[in-house]
Amino acid sequence: MGETCPFGTDVQRYWDKRFEYFLRFNDGIKIDKEGLYSVTPEKIALEIAEHTKGDVIVDAFGGVGGNAIAFARTGKKVYCIELDEDRKSFIEHNAKVYGVDDLIHTIQGDFFAKASTVSAKTVFLDPPWGGPSYKESGSFKLNNFSPDGTKILDYAFLNFDEVVLMVPTIFDFSEIEKFDKQYDLQDNVINGEIISQTIYFS
Repeated sequence: MGETCPFGTDVQRYWDKRFEYFLRFNDGIKIDKEGLYSVTPEKIALEIAEHTKGDVIVDAFGGVGGNAIAFARTGKKVYCIELDEDRKSFIEHNAKVYGVDDLIHTIQGDFFAKASTVSAKTVFLDPPWGGPSYKESGSFKLNNFSPDGTKILDYAFLNFDEVVLMVPTIFDFSEIEKFDKQYDLQDNVINGEIISQTIYFS
């Protein structure tokens, strides 16, 4: 029988997958309930990092640092923005666990307010999807992101050369036709199952 999730039985299934999220979880990784169901699995985060061209990245919604750590592990410098003070401290701690804290600069605050304070040509976007219940919508729209995905992309396209957006498998791709941008699409696969997709705008 597996270890009981400290954040409640409603997220037990995510806790059971914690070593997919951080292979070094037992080395002292810090996480909270939202981070547990929001973090990108380590394998996928590394694949995204390797596919992303820029050497300096703004991670717009840092969470507990899964993607920022992966970017840093591939040698990229990361400006990691996170609104929540506790999760900002988790990012810093978890980066030390992986030995990449020298490449990650954490910034507490709102993406729209803070992104302009750093110099980078690439932005990685994985805004909140609305929690585990997002799948109940049937089809995921840009306005299901928080903050609104249209506002996020408008800002990103105006301020960055390379824009990378992570979306659920139920994302409605007709939503991005209005931006008239070419893109590559990557399926994010764990144990033979597509769990999300990443859009690389060019």
